[in-house]
Amino acid sequence: MNLTKSRYVVLSDRVYRRPNGAQVRLGYLSRRARIFTIDSVTAGHIESGQFAAIKPVLLAELKRLGVLVDDTASELSEVVKALRVGSDSARHRRFTIMPTAYCNMGCSYCGQEHYKSPHSGDRITRLVSRVQHAMAAIDTDTVSVTWFGGEPLLAYRLITEMSERFVQAAREENVFYYARMATNGSLITTSKLVSLHEMYALRDLDVTIDGPQEMHDRRRILKSGKQSYQRCTAVLSEIARGDLAAGLNINIRVNVDSENEPFIDRLLEDLAAAGLTGPRFTVQLMPVHSWGNDVSQVEIEARSYAEKEALWLRRAVTMGFRITVMPTQLKSTTCMATTRSGEIQDPSGKIYTCSEHPLVPGVRESGIVARLAELPDDALRPPGQFDDWYDQVSSNEQACHSCAFLPVCGGSCPKLWREGHLPCPSFKFNVQDRFDLVATERMGLAITEAEVSARG
Repeated sequence: MNLTKSRYVVLSDRVYRRPNGAQVRLGYLSRRARIFTIDSVTAGHIESGQFAAIKPVLLAELKRLGVLVDDTASELSEVVKALRVGSDSARHRRFTIMPTAYCNMGCSYCGQEHYKSPHSGDRITRLVSRVQHAMAAIDTDTVSVTWFGGEPLLAYRLITEMSERFVQAAREENVFYYARMATNGSLITTSKLVSLHEMYALRDLDVTIDGPQEMHDRRRILKSGKQSYQRCTAVLSEIARGDLAAGLNINIRVNVDSENEPFIDRLLEDLAAAGLTGPRFTVQLMPVHSWGNDVSQVEIEARSYAEKEALWLRRAVTMGFRITVMPTQLKSTTCMATTRSGEIQDPSGKIYTCSEHPLVPGVRESGIVARLAELPDDALRPPGQFDDWYDQVSSNEQACHSCAFLPVCGGSCPKLWREGHLPCPSFKFNVQDRFDLVATERMGLAITEAEVSARG
């Protein structure tokens, strides 16, 4: 067997020193979604292909981990095959449900067009039946619902009515059911969150906070003229202090562009002061991107954003925030748009595959793959325009074909790629800074003056 370095291994540019003086480098193996340390001499042998110089025991371990692979192995094919299997599997049925098309905010960077939509009893009955049929399917063991919008909490009563039936059906069919929610945070209350978690299986909550109070309230404008920052952070603080809804994971999403970029440090300070650094809270910094709308005036170029983000991540970690420095899980599928077992239901009964289609002018008609009234309850959604994504990756039509991070990224967003945007996650551009962060803050290593001339 002739060996070669896996195409899914990235080694640090820098050399680090252990407390005992030993010099090591860090590596990231995306096929296993793990960071590892390796002595600097062996790392050099790996990069130069001098595998005979590596001690046999260590060589065997590197082969076992997948750092070194048979040079005839088709790693890309194996990775794409795993993504296909995950995307085609019906074991986990995913439903994103928009209970309303309206939003009580008018954010300048939002690409959605909101409108008030009446509820149809017949549509709700059909939708609940469709989810129930998924739960009854013999090859399904998990069903999840993501409440999305618009602002889903504007339809809180409808959410609880549907959720009650979902929870009951899951119990009867003996399948695992859980829910997620993406909210602007303006309508959350402690009692709602506790109820949604304890009675209706809400496990993950995404709340958007875009800066300290004055910045957030200027960017995320309530149509009523009221402000939302104080209410939102006060509720989250009460949840944290009282350890309420104890199993609810809360992710604070920060949409970053040139307007609020100078205020991210202050936001982190304010969130820490509010007590939102516990293990159940995460902070997710996300660069603003186009949803079909023009954000060119405020969008930060990917590499420039990554450079700034590296500083924010270090600050967040030192302040006690829970931050995912590098992905710790493989992608089972790229996104909902590549998953036949996943679908998005808008308030009028139209079915989509991409969350950036239902309320976005231009694609809210072209993106429809089915209508609830015409689709059998027990049928998977029809193929969509992104179901050929893995064919494109395999045939080198997409840059993801040669990317070292494909197993943990999956290509990020087929829609953005096809629109000519660069949707690559920021860790692709600031991985060395993330290595430094892990080394110094989590492994107790020191940065040496030595730096390798070329990254493996």
